[in-house]
Amino acid sequence: MRCLHRLHPAFTVALQRGIRYNLYVWALSTFLAPLLVRTLRMNRVTTWLLLLTALTGCSGLTSRPWFGGDSRGYWLPLTVNLQLDPTVTSAAFDYTNACQQPVTLAFGERLTQSVTREVGKAFEHVIDGQTKLIGKEVPDGTVKVDLGLKDLQLFIPRHETNSYTAVVVLGGTATYLDGSGTALYTKSIKTEARGNVETERDSCEVRGLDGLVIQAAATLAQGFKTHLGSSSQVRQAAVDRKQRGGPKTAIADAPIQTQPIAPTPAQPSALSFRAMLRDESQDNVLEGTERVTVDVEVNNAGPDVARGVVVALKGTPALIQMLQNPIPVGDLQPGESKHVTVSGNLPQVPAVQQAELIVSVEAPGGSTSPLRPKKFLVALRPAKPESVEVLSVDVDQVPTPVRGYERKKAVALAIGVGSFREPNMPGIKYAARDAEVMANYFKAVGGIPAKRVKLLTDEHALKDDLVEAFEDWLPQQAEAGGVVLVFFSGRAQVDPATGSVVLLPHEGNVGAPLKGFSLRRLQAALTNLPVQHAVVLLDVTLALPPGVVLPDGRADGIDPVWGTPEVFDGKLVQMIGVSRSQLTHQYEQGKHGLFTYFLLKGLAGAADRDHNGIVAVGELFEYAQRQVSTTAKADFGNEQDPACVPALVPTAKAWNLPLARVK
Repeated sequence: MRCLHRLHPAFTVALQRGIRYNLYVWALSTFLAPLLVRTLRMNRVTTWLLLLTALTGCSGLTSRPWFGGDSRGYWLPLTVNLQLDPTVTSAAFDYTNACQQPVTLAFGERLTQSVTREVGKAFEHVIDGQTKLIGKEVPDGTVKVDLGLKDLQLFIPRHETNSYTAVVVLGGTATYLDGSGTALYTKSIKTEARGNVETERDSCEVRGLDGLVIQAAATLAQGFKTHLGSSSQVRQAAVDRKQRGGPKTAIADAPIQTQPIAPTPAQPSALSFRAMLRDESQDNVLEGTERVTVDVEVNNAGPDVARGVVVALKGTPALIQMLQNPIPVGDLQPGESKHVTVSGNLPQVPAVQQAELIVSVEAPGGSTSPLRPKKFLVALRPAKPESVEVLSVDVDQVPTPVRGYERKKAVALAIGVGSFREPNMPGIKYAARDAEVMANYFKAVGGIPAKRVKLLTDEHALKDDLVEAFEDWLPQQAEAGGVVLVFFSGRAQVDPATGSVVLLPHEGNVGAPLKGFSLRRLQAALTNLPVQHAVVLLDVTLALPPGVVLPDGRADGIDPVWGTPEVFDGKLVQMIGVSRSQLTHQYEQGKHGLFTYFLLKGLAGAADRDHNGIVAVGELFEYAQRQVSTTAKADFGNEQDPACVPALVPTAKAWNLPLARVK
């Protein structure tokens, strides 16, 4: 859209007024095609190819549709009853128009349409309370949707012809219940739409606001579709339905009950627990003969004594056979917490394999409800011989700088947090070393003057240090037309509700997100700089807050949100060591984080695909993505897939941005 706006601003206004897609295509063919033919002297085929490119996103940076959602679906073989809360069907925003008059913008009908359409792509059949089913089929389950968060950020200071920024934020919850009324899956998501609205001196109308609300509603509905359709619990319900064979049927000629009877709510458990799996090398990979520790803290928040509490371990035999099982906790008085720890040395394993550990807490002597277990997925691999030390220092040998190559307008910041003030926070083995070597690369092959490269590690990387570096030091160093490079290696926390990412400084703790430095704050600091490009390299190990278990029973797996709309303008490029919630590996063979190792190797020249002596952004990402993905599967037995946000393609503005010169 931004590309089209530069050619003719009326296109953006048309979008904000909600003109339908076919009218927009007509406008493109009427105004844009002749303009391109006259100015670029293109033939007809080339012109329409360019039009098609514009319709699918500028330079391939985004594939998000303009109107009404995408066509992707799951169509799980289930018939579900869709129940929309009045917060959805009667949704509305109250705001003040250009004449300072109160106005109500109702969008419940449009939100209802979007949710119904998108949830319909998740299941084979979707009905509501008024829909009659074919034959004697009854629903397999129910989807309940409600709207919780609703925020409109808009301020119009005076009545005149002008453009103002508006932000529409919507958040809601979708719950899937099986035929008996038991909740199998619940997901809360949040979305926002940001853009400009227009006012005119002779009118009170705020144009373009309804389009932003519709966009936010469509995105929220798409989120419900994606999470419902990909939930392991809901998919298992579909498998069970298929194995039963044929649809469920009601009693002959009996009236169909499409609203399931609400079950008697279960009493919440008074017990809660946190669990942690730690390996001796702190590299998230368990090697043969390595010592492994399981920590469990159980809390009784109820009014009664919990008697005979035990911790039970299940999972891959090679992982649990050396651990005491079950682990007695004993009686817990009201308000009491107890901590138990078991350790053992792994047996030698013959090959790389994936293993799981399931930790559950039981209280046979009490009336408390059973607790949802916590699952850990880890990689097991054979212990490497002591003689294997081959690549431990190759990337640490910093390449010789190319004489005369200097980028006086470039500035770099390297941060590595491998140890934490809190003793219960597991460290990242090579994080500090990652940052130290990367800072040397920025100076050597990046051509950045030493005084313009800042290094922060461990106890020198407190939250205040990060705030000072991003919001004070960088603005003083950055120059118009220059480049900023940022590297971070360490831990990050993912908010289970929104997917937002918080980087953890030295005093950080996954139980105290306010001690962290949010990725959005980092992005805002960089986008406010007057530089041409900012490149962020993130080698992060992701974690959820302690005690948080996702609705599908896993203690991990929330997809992080790496970008906000502001980062999709081509100025900011983020290379991230993981694309989803995956394990981030410490590469023992290279003495660095796996992603960092191949970033360094690529900057040293291995990524110079065209052999011109320059390592560009696109070359480095392609090289690191390929090498990390391959090595993770071969050496660790699981996936680690680096990502670039926004998506990086050869036509992107930053693709050819030089990062290093090697000859």
